[in-house]
Amino acid sequence: MYTVNYTLCKEKTVMEKRIAPKDDALEKLENYILTNHLPANSKIPSERYLCELWGMNRTTLRQAIKILVGCGRLYSKKGKGTLIAEPKITRDIRGVNALSTYLRNEFSFTTKILSFRTIESNKQISKNLHVPLGHKAYEIIRLRNISGQPCVLETMYLNGSLCPDFDKYYNETNSMYSIFKNIYHKELARGEESISITYASEEEAELLDIETGSPVFFTKGNTQMEDGTPFEYYKALFRADRFRFVSNVKWDK
Repeated sequence: MYTVNYTLCKEKTVMEKRIAPKDDALEKLENYILTNHLPANSKIPSERYLCELWGMNRTTLRQAIKILVGCGRLYSKKGKGTLIAEPKITRDIRGVNALSTYLRNEFSFTTKILSFRTIESNKQISKNLHVPLGHKAYEIIRLRNISGQPCVLETMYLNGSLCPDFDKYYNETNSMYSIFKNIYHKELARGEESISITYASEEEAELLDIETGSPVFFTKGNTQMEDGTPFEYYKALFRADRFRFVSNVKWDK
């Protein structure tokens, strides 16, 4: 009888030791957010209050907060503290048009054109658009806002000879791809895109309303017509606290 009691006590002690303090704090913090239905962009309670509520030290609580900030569940803003993040938007890697269509259908989605000018193609643009150096190209820099919050900063280069007078048709309320189809009668069939991580410069951070040096997703690629001719070369920065990238995989039978 004594042996059984001792064994049960020992097993209980081992199980308790398996839960690290920061993991316990992490579970309590996530549960607090859920059970109290804290809305996005609301501030979490003070560290002092939470430490007293759960009987833990601030170092342990800060470790849990740091983890949730890292995975995009929380975010920190200078002068405001730690807040609940907006749910992340899923960026299915199927092409730029698929993302734009999804955002327009699901969110309050607006575009702000920061710059629109005609330029001569440099080496990078020429390589990606398959045009000679100095070839006419349109450069468009735009900021995409979702529910009033800046989330995507894009720079696009279009082959000027394939869409003459494009500046007469495109504005902040028009769909670029609708213009390609309805005005120029060109169908975009495919594209190539690469994804990496970078850090926001001071200017980029100000436009995206994030801290300088914050991690952001960096994508670049081109869209092509049926015959493989590149029509558009683009680069874009996505706020890492608002987006996650996924790819659907099918197994060959």
